[in-house]
Amino acid sequence: MSLEQPAAEARKGPTKVWVPIVLVIGIAAGFALSYTVPAPQGAWRFGPNPFHEELILHTILSTVSVALLVALIVVYLRIYSQTGGRFALGITIVFFALLIQALVQYPFFLGMFGPFGPGQGPPLSLADLFTILAYTIFLYLSLE
Repeated sequence: MSLEQPAAEARKGPTKVWVPIVLVIGIAAGFALSYTVPAPQGAWRFGPNPFHEELILHTILSTVSVALLVALIVVYLRIYSQTGGRFALGITIVFFALLIQALVQYPFFLGMFGPFGPGQGPPLSLADLFTILAYTIFLYLSLE
C-alpha cells in the first residue's frame, strides 16, 4: 500500500475528469460554430442560411471529435516528453493525421471549393457518433 500510494500521489497531470470537460467544451464550441456553417440551398449550392439541422448536428459532432483529438495529442505529447517512447511519438503522429483529416472534412469548409455532387455532402451523423465514442474511450483509457 505504501509503495503504490506515493506513486499515485506523485502522478500529476490530467485525470479522467478531463474526459467530460473535453466533451462539454467540444459540444459548446460546436454549437457556437454551427451557426457559422453555410447551409445547402438547392441541390448542390451553399448559401448563407445557417439553420440547416443536419449540418448543425454534424458541426457539433465534428467539433467534439476535433476537441477529443486535440486532447489525445496533448496527452501523448506529454507521455512522449516524459518517457521518450517511440510508441507515444508514433501515436501522436497518427492523431495529428486524424486531426488534419477531421479539419479538412469539417462542415465549415463544405461548399467553399465549389459545388459538390450527390454523395459528397454532409456525411451521416452515425459515423460521427462512432468516431466520438472511439476517441472518448481512447482518451479515458489513456488517462488511467
